[in-house]
Amino acid sequence: MNRRRAIFIVLLLLAFYFLPKGVIIEIDKPASIGFTESASLPKYCPFTIKAKSLFVESGLNNVTFHIIKDDTVLVNYTLKGIKGSYLCLPDGILLYAYYPGEGFSETSMVFLDYNLSEKWKKKFDDAVLPKHYEDNSLLLVKRGSFELSIKSCIYKINTATGNLTYKFCPDISRGSRISDIKILGDRYYFVATWVDARMLWVKTNGDLYLVRGYEARKARVASIDSSALGAGFWVDANDKYVAVAYFLANEVGDWKNGLCVFTSGHLIKIACKKLDKTPKDVRIEGRMAYIKFRDGSVKTYKIIAP
Repeated sequence: MNRRRAIFIVLLLLAFYFLPKGVIIEIDKPASIGFTESASLPKYCPFTIKAKSLFVESGLNNVTFHIIKDDTVLVNYTLKGIKGSYLCLPDGILLYAYYPGEGFSETSMVFLDYNLSEKWKKKFDDAVLPKHYEDNSLLLVKRGSFELSIKSCIYKINTATGNLTYKFCPDISRGSRISDIKILGDRYYFVATWVDARMLWVKTNGDLYLVRGYEARKARVASIDSSALGAGFWVDANDKYVAVAYFLANEVGDWKNGLCVFTSGHLIKIACKKLDKTPKDVRIEGRMAYIKFRDGSVKTYKIIAP
């Protein structure tokens, strides 16, 4: 009897873990939510900053930044790269140049105070781009590549010193690519896409991560057989739920479009729903998830869960 009871409890726990905890239903409700990017990176400057790129076949590509005031060029800075941009933060100006796209490259940065004196310089392997600024701390994202086995990482830099204060890389040996990051207080949510290559099969996986400090949780969002030719994941979260919209397509013509919802604290999968079109973005408000599709349409989905 005790053995039967133990087996029953194990089966019950397995059912609780693997079976859906709720449902997602499409509802006929106009979407009143915007899909614009939050303004977490200020760009207003007391100067005019122009970036001019120089591309040459020898590979000696660079971007020259001209900092101008009252039609007078005050200073020029040249950084290695193809594409250049800048941020005007409360404590100074960040100029950075990088090579867009995936591949082995680098990102060059220089930080100036508002007297245009250089405070620090920094270089990163591959494309490492700013994502969020708060209290003298700049969050940078290295997207990585699962096709080229380049690791993805998240960094934090102290803008006063240029020192690296934080680094987190998903523990995926063959490389991965991370989605845009949703920041909610001290929590970072993102999806890492990676290829699991075994002797007899290959599969592309998308794993949702919740990172707080150096502690991480993860949960599988979706997978597709073979190495993906196309993959996209979009994440949004509130205090209760995490919504992930995605598409996956492989080299034999298979594809998947879907929406999955997880609990925000422990990444317990609540439910998933197949989509008939390819998503482009997702937003969540309360129990409502809104998906913007590539064709420009927006649909509303209700999360029904305990």
